[in-house]
Amino acid sequence: MIPVEGQVAPIPSGKKPRILVLSPAGVVHDQDCVRWYDQPREQILGNYFNIGDMVVYDSTLKILDHAEVRGTVIDQIVETEIAQYRKGYDYFLIRASNFVHNDMDWHHAIEVLERVPLPVHAIGVGAQSHGAGVYRLTGQNLRFWQMVSERSTVIGVRGTFTADVLAASGIHNVEIVGCPSMFRTRRRDLDIRMPEEIRRLAFSIRREVDGTYSADTAAYRRKQRDLLLQAAGMFDVTVSIHGEPEEKAFWFKDEAGMAQARATFRHEGWFTPETEAAMERLYRDKLFFFLEVADYDRFICAQDFALGYRVHGVLPGLANGVPGVLVRYDSRSGELAQTHAIPSIGIDQLDHVDLPQILRETDFSEFNRVHRLRYDKMKFVLEANGLAHRMG
Repeated sequence: MIPVEGQVAPIPSGKKPRILVLSPAGVVHDQDCVRWYDQPREQILGNYFNIGDMVVYDSTLKILDHAEVRGTVIDQIVETEIAQYRKGYDYFLIRASNFVHNDMDWHHAIEVLERVPLPVHAIGVGAQSHGAGVYRLTGQNLRFWQMVSERSTVIGVRGTFTADVLAASGIHNVEIVGCPSMFRTRRRDLDIRMPEEIRRLAFSIRREVDGTYSADTAAYRRKQRDLLLQAAGMFDVTVSIHGEPEEKAFWFKDEAGMAQARATFRHEGWFTPETEAAMERLYRDKLFFFLEVADYDRFICAQDFALGYRVHGVLPGLANGVPGVLVRYDSRSGELAQTHAIPSIGIDQLDHVDLPQILRETDFSEFNRVHRLRYDKMKFVLEANGLAHRMG
């Protein structure tokens, strides 16, 4: 039945739903597998895009049960699209990302939701705030999340910080579920332990950073590089890259791009006279990049350990049973480390890097215990919202 204007239609029971996705991140194939958009090589090389968005989108589809997913056009109002949304679709899905903040541009999403009165569900969304004090939503961003609150039983958020931001904004039907990427393999019981020997180590980097994520970007890069080089001196390290154009130039062996990247690296202090030769070897021979999420699963499952700055470098490893340590450098990484009890180290602790000590002190018993609780909470939120899922 097509809902009348202004009335939210319930999700029908007994059938696999058709889902409208707000802000998808890639192309869906085989029901729940995501790859990046088909783009010319030059466009993939030249543009920054966050591969982590693709991983969390893929992970969300793997825990939901559905017949179809369709991206929602929100950058403009297209009457033919609106007509299609109102025929046969069951709910809007907001994939997990840094969507809870006042700089988010939802374009015409509010108007689309007003004209297509379906339930709206968010599972694992997060807030990103810079600056001190209580952070509150205002204007269109407040109205957007009020609509989500009104059209769902529970909003699933990634942690306490996000729950506090929404509560300060007057939105209280919230439960902490963590990140869908932790549940992508649908394994409730993860018995992760430190391996007896680490030979192959995946190090995920995030060189690209601004004041939103770090108050001292020079120190941030220096500490990250020093940790990487120490790891490379101890293990067979593969460096996973997640979207920066300069790193992709090395992956694709684009000589002009590599020359420009070196100049950027020297200017930023990422390459120094003392470290350039070692970093060049890693960049030439030991990078890993992916445009299909399944490729990362295969890569990380062949590693003994995951370490690094990318949430979606470490979390998919843990979901696949690969032990890992996350570096906390911003509100997002800190929030997820807390929510999932992920072994982690704060960037302020890396002034004198002692990787052997970090590894000696790493223990996964609390992570294993908390994972079962978070798994059950995610399942509870899906069922509270009436969402068909595949979490056993």
